[in-house]
Amino acid sequence: MRRAGGGSAAQAWGTTLIRLIVGVVFVMHGYLALVVLGPQTVAGYVSRMGYPSSLGTVLAWYLIVAHLGGGVLIIIGLWTRWAALANIPPMASAVLLLHFNQGFFMKVVEVGPGRNVAGGYEFSLTVLVATIALVLLGSGAASVDSARR
Repeated sequence: MRRAGGGSAAQAWGTTLIRLIVGVVFVMHGYLALVVLGPQTVAGYVSRMGYPSSLGTVLAWYLIVAHLGGGVLIIIGLWTRWAALANIPPMASAVLLLHFNQGFFMKVVEVGPGRNVAGGYEFSLTVLVATIALVLLGSGAASVDSARR
């Protein structure tokens, strides 16, 4: 069964599944950054990744807005490609600057006395590639974007 856009209905629904889970992951990480960690803690992480500390707060807020706002847009399928594109820089930074030196597999990494986080880049890389796929594929079925077409 071919659709007018050239892809099959199964492809459109497969894209929708990717869109929904990626959107939820971004919303949850945006919530974590805003409410649990706080912008100042996120700014510290940004600086420790190698970005200038003078940009830490700005980049922390970029991450929060891209993850929360972009995640919601991705979930509902509105401006999906743009929302996904906005999330590529923070995800690429997470893979290359934060987790890459921790190795591929996820594991517990101690970041301070009694403070452990998940390390390894397999999860961040998976989310990055799925986000790039959304930029290329668009929103799929059951989305505001497809209803507007």
